[in-house]
Formats: sequence, structure tokens, C-alpha cells
Amino acid sequence: MTQTTQIVCIGSILWDIIGRSSKKLTRSDDIEGHIEKLPGGVTMNLATRLRSHGIIPSILSALGDDSAGKELIKVCEQAGIICKSIIIKPGSKTDYYMAIEDKTGVALAVADTTLLKSAKDAVLDPLLVGDYKDWKGPIAVDSNLSPAVLKILRHNERFKVSDFRLAPASPSKVTRLKIFLDHPGANIYLNLKEANLISEMQFDTSKEAATALLSNGLKTILITDGPNAACLASKSEIIELQPPRVKVKRLTGAGDVLMASHIAKVLKGEDNFVAFKYAIEQTSKFISEGLTNETN
Repeated sequence: MTQTTQIVCIGSILWDIIGRSSKKLTRSDDIEGHIEKLPGGVTMNLATRLRSHGIIPSILSALGDDSAGKELIKVCEQAGIICKSIIIKPGSKTDYYMAIEDKTGVALAVADTTLLKSAKDAVLDPLLVGDYKDWKGPIAVDSNLSPAVLKILRHNERFKVSDFRLAPASPSKVTRLKIFLDHPGANIYLNLKEANLISEMQFDTSKEAATALLSNGLKTILITDGPNAACLASKSEIIELQPPRVKVKRLTGAGDVLMASHIAKVLKGEDNFVAFKYAIEQTSKFISEGLTNETN
């Protein structure tokens, strides 16, 4: 049976190595916790979550021809994610991400996206000259892509009316997405810290930030603020929702869950309120689940 792509996802696909502890991290000391290896990267996380909601994504990215890359391809295929356009680079090592989370959140993270960076704008070839050159559906973009690649997506005539779904990979990379803030088809998903960084301003609430950033000309913006009210703003509405109170057991990947859940509902024809509410509920559930072998 031939799969039909419903969204093209461009960016990082790698392995996550996540260490989590319910205790507070102390420098130069070890603490009890759990370590897990998972398929990861913003684009991989989005694609996996979208597929779990019945949406068929296609990934544009780069992998090495090592065992780690082959294993990720197998994971994609088993999940029903279209991966025919992923670049396989002979002799190259697949990318990795490592993070440590304690009771306060992500304490430290290192992202090795060397392979994705080395692929440069070749990751866009399927959209420019390949299988997706006539693609008019949504395009999810993560800011692990280099500024040069992001600039092509923003300014190439091919993408002037594209439905962009923009994901910040981290606070340190969120400003790479600033060039999309005046794109009429841009939909961006941020937390309040990222909103303050990309705007170069200091907002106290998600509503203040969303309202201000929307005025740049983008289509939709969704901003979360931990346990405080989240806000979705578009040209026609501003919606605030209070997340459920939960015990936080994990944070890495939470933003991807939020984004994928919202996109999935929108692609199924739901309005922004229903999609936003569902995304908040799914994210709260995700962060409260923890690891499968965690008992605290």
C-alpha cells in the first residue's frame, strides 16, 4: 500500500541519550537516576508523534551509514514514517544528543548535529528539484538547520506562501527562526523564554509575548510558560489555557509533543481551540509519565 505524505518535516534525526533524576544536580558529583537511549531530534520526535496521531510524515534529513543510522531508518520504517528522502552519507557518523535532567529541568545538554550541518542545503533538494518539488502542504522546520538553509526556506520564491510549522530546537537556536516572523504562512511554537529571546524583549506572560510577536505578520503563534497559562494567537483570535497541574518527571521532547499534537488536530480539520486544548493535555500527560521503569 502506497503511503501519501501529509506533512514534510525537515531537520534533525538522531539518537537521544537522556539521564534523568528526581534529585537536584550537584556539580562534579553523581546522583541516582535513570539513563535511556531513544530515537530523537526535533524532526524525528515530531514525525513519530504525528504518526501516532494517524498523520503520515515524510522526513528530510541526513544520517550516516553506520549502525546507528541504519537503526533509525528501521525505526522510521516500522513506525510508518516516509524516509526515502533522507540523505545517507557513506563513512559518516550519525548525530547524537545528550541531556541531563534533574528536579529543576534540563540541567545540561550537548547536541552533536555535525552530519546535518555537513549536508547543508542538500536536505532541501527533494522540495526544490525532487519528489516534493510540487508540494503545497505543511512543512515542519526545526532550528537545528543551519542559518544558511533556513534563509533559503524563508526567501526562496518556492516557499513564499508555504504553510511553515516552526520548531525551536533550543533557546540557543531559537533566534535562527526570527527571519520567519513576518512570513504570512508561519506558525511558530515557543515557550516564554524562547519568545523573549526571539523578540529581544522581556514579557511576563505568554499572552503578552504572543500578542506582540503576532504583530510582525506571522499566521499563528503558540507560547507555553511551564505551569502558567499558555496562549495561542492568530489574526482572528487569542486563546489562553491553563495547563493541568502535574508532577513533572521529564521535559526533553515536551515541546515536540505539543507541536505535533496541535498540528495533527489541525490537519484533521479541528479548529484552533480544540487543537490547542488537545495539545496542552497531551503535553501535560507526556511530562508526567517519566520513564517506564521509574517508580518515584
